[in-house]
Amino acid sequence: MRSLFKKVALPSLLLFSSTTAIFVVGTGNAQATYHNNHNYSYCGSGSSNSSGNQNSSCNSALGEHTYDLVEDGVYQSTNANDSSISIDGVSISLAAFSDTQGVYNETVVGADLEKISNQWAYGVTNNDEAIYSGNSDHAIDNLNYNYQGSNAAYRSGTTNVERDYDFVLLSFDQAVTLTGASFSWLYDSNDSQISVAALGNTSTLTSGVNTWSDIVADALTSASFDIENCETLDHRADFTFTESSQYWLVGAYNTVFGNIGGYVGNDAFKLANIGFSTTETQAPPAPTEVTEPGTLGLLMACSLFVMWRRKKSI
Repeated sequence: MRSLFKKVALPSLLLFSSTTAIFVVGTGNAQATYHNNHNYSYCGSGSSNSSGNQNSSCNSALGEHTYDLVEDGVYQSTNANDSSISIDGVSISLAAFSDTQGVYNETVVGADLEKISNQWAYGVTNNDEAIYSGNSDHAIDNLNYNYQGSNAAYRSGTTNVERDYDFVLLSFDQAVTLTGASFSWLYDSNDSQISVAALGNTSTLTSGVNTWSDIVADALTSASFDIENCETLDHRADFTFTESSQYWLVGAYNTVFGNIGGYVGNDAFKLANIGFSTTETQAPPAPTEVTEPGTLGLLMACSLFVMWRRKKSI
């Protein structure tokens, strides 16, 4: 049985800096970061756990393969080919991103993927957390924001809100289909959504000049899903994708990925498990070509026909 408490060395991660147009190298042997300044409840601090919304189907398998971020460990990079994390022969690496290129700018740049604890799994801290209003500053969330205008204008809804959207990029060394995800913690257990997209490559994401809208426009597919409130510790979302890709974005509900009518601004979670499938749909076999009779076959057929006519005429 694999230990839940093994230490994982996190290698360097190349990401576009949020403040300058250069690449920076992260800490080579980062340790898990623990946050104790928030009192989080089992289902979330934003709302109480309602048994009416619990769904026992959450106990079913996430997919053909399940990647447990805590038990299996995390390799931080956008390149899975160098990763030491392998699930059933598939190498996986992770990186974090958020639209935090400046306070009033929606450009997507690199963020910090952080292990909260063995219980609470992984979240994201972006570059604007310290100066933004909101909370859940180390969850994968869309709660944190900045606004232009007075507090009265903000409360009345007459001012523009600049909201951050945190996402995690999962890179695989082969094309896979994401089938689901589970979460160790939700901010709101009654109304939480998640957005997901498959990318053909990471160039649009890592360029440091694009918004989430630009990235989704270049994606292979994207969608948003409801997160179920489970009876067990982990909550979950089931995906319905049929496409395969090496690169998948998973993050806080953003309507440009797919608008399913959920409330934006109360979505925050800690990512615990990812379900994926490597089974590809087999194309039906091509029809077998029927070759025309060869010369020998044709002569034999003709001979039999002549013999039959001669016998019939006798």
